[in-house]
Amino acid sequence: MFSRRFLNEYFIEARSLLSGNVGVMALSWFLFTLSGSLVQPFFSVYAKELGASDLDLAWMRTLGMLSLGLSLIPGGLITDYIGRVKTIMIGTTGIAIVQFMYALARDWREFAIIWVLDSAMHFYQPALSAIVMDSMPRDKTFKGFILLNIVPSIPWLFMPVVGGILYQELGVTGVRIGFILSGVISIMVLILRMRGFKETYSKKDKDFSKLVFELSGYRPVLLKAFKIYLFTALLWQLAFGVLNTYGAIYAIEVLGIRKPEWGMVNSASTMASIAWSILIFRFTLTNYRKLSVISSLLASVSIAVISLPYFFKVNALSVVIICNVVISISNNIISAAISTMLTRILPQEIRGRAVSFQRIMENVGAAFSSMVAGILYVSLNPGFSLILSSLIGTASMLYLLYVFKTG
Repeated sequence: MFSRRFLNEYFIEARSLLSGNVGVMALSWFLFTLSGSLVQPFFSVYAKELGASDLDLAWMRTLGMLSLGLSLIPGGLITDYIGRVKTIMIGTTGIAIVQFMYALARDWREFAIIWVLDSAMHFYQPALSAIVMDSMPRDKTFKGFILLNIVPSIPWLFMPVVGGILYQELGVTGVRIGFILSGVISIMVLILRMRGFKETYSKKDKDFSKLVFELSGYRPVLLKAFKIYLFTALLWQLAFGVLNTYGAIYAIEVLGIRKPEWGMVNSASTMASIAWSILIFRFTLTNYRKLSVISSLLASVSIAVISLPYFFKVNALSVVIICNVVISISNNIISAAISTMLTRILPQEIRGRAVSFQRIMENVGAAFSSMVAGILYVSLNPGFSLILSSLIGTASMLYLLYVFKTG
């Protein structure tokens, strides 16, 4: 009886939050993830199949992040100039075209060029964040972002396993099929967004030159946001650089986990994250800052624990599953908490540019962390590189605690 009432109240509240632009965004992200979760867990392995080395992977990721970082500069400006919806339509069209190009890559160099182009096509990320911030109910912002994390996560319950089987049985051809499906689904997302999104902001002053200079009047607000950006863009990126760049390779090539099992790891971590998100969604959480600090500590410890199978004879699959579950739940909470804080800090009229600055910092940070990860992974060894990453994560947690205490 209690569980039925719990689920009924959950769906009523969730339905109220997933209306209008937020609902369209959730559905479009769900569709994108449906195809992305087929190939993303095997991205690094696929690149190596096409001839890339471990260091080439780091360079690919670095160039992609730099490409995205540069494209976000005009992306943030036009988001606050021509509006959120038009910017999103242009970017989604580019993404749809690029997905088909992935399936045609003949070697890792062509794949890298397409990856850089794909990254540049994501210039509209500030518009996505801005339209969600504009549309989210202010009294339920944290819950709204938790819910937005749940919906796109659902495909990760089963699609990585399907992708692992495709890759195991068909090899590179299986991944190419995944990219073709991604292109078809991207076209569906484009149509959905064209019909479903409603504009949330129209700039009254059409003087384009003022878009940069008027930000000087928002310095106190931007300084608060910058302190948070330093965590998301640099410190946390460094903590997860090795895991993000070499996680699949470490699990499959070093620990001997089979590709379908690696798909199962991704599915298990997603299932746990969704279950945890559903649980905390039904509670009124005012201490989400404290929760995010605890989550960052747990994630940091988990990175170190993943190194245990490298040094000791333990069940590698069990360790990797448990640690990925903890990391997935923790990052979900941290992401929702950060988004909630920024929504409350940033005024509507500068959200596009502010989010653009955040994304630029994050992508430059990701590029830097990828190169650091490459150096650590190659010059040290997988185990010690993960332990060092864990120490960086712990330092990041202490910085986040400092930001919260100083306001």
